[in-house]
Amino acid sequence: MFRSILFIQYAIILAISFVSGVICFQVFPLDKSMKLISYIDPRVLDVTDISVWGTVLPLIAWMVLVLFFATHPYLHVLAKLVVGVKITFFGFSSVFLLTQQESLLIYSVWWFPFQLIYCFLLFMLCSVYSAKRVGPNKKYVFSQKLFVTLLVALSVICAGEIVSISYILPRL
Repeated sequence: MFRSILFIQYAIILAISFVSGVICFQVFPLDKSMKLISYIDPRVLDVTDISVWGTVLPLIAWMVLVLFFATHPYLHVLAKLVVGVKITFFGFSSVFLLTQQESLLIYSVWWFPFQLIYCFLLFMLCSVYSAKRVGPNKKYVFSQKLFVTLLVALSVICAGEIVSISYILPRL
């Protein structure tokens, strides 16, 4: 029951944040949008010149930020906000890619599936450090199994994204 409510909560955050990113793109002028994108994830601006570090570093930055807030006993609520900001940027840059690129294949093969999976995994990373009731007190528990599983999953998805960028996108 609790997990289904959590899934619904994450789905609502995902939908609202993605639509917010789309709306923000419509409000910002194109030059300001490009400047914002260059700060957060410059791969979106130049799809032809993407390095391995350009793929790995933004992912690590989001993971560290989410883990910082998720493992803090008083700021753990902000971890979901960080993922919401990531999803807002996902929607923002999705509209940019769809309006600026000639091919829908780049968006559908590279950007959308990998960013969507990253967002789901970052949501799961929010629950690595959780509170358990032990009598009248709360005890915070770090789930090492979940953390290792998420690290492996994020590594596999990142490797898949690198393969997609290196071998599939140049052939499109």
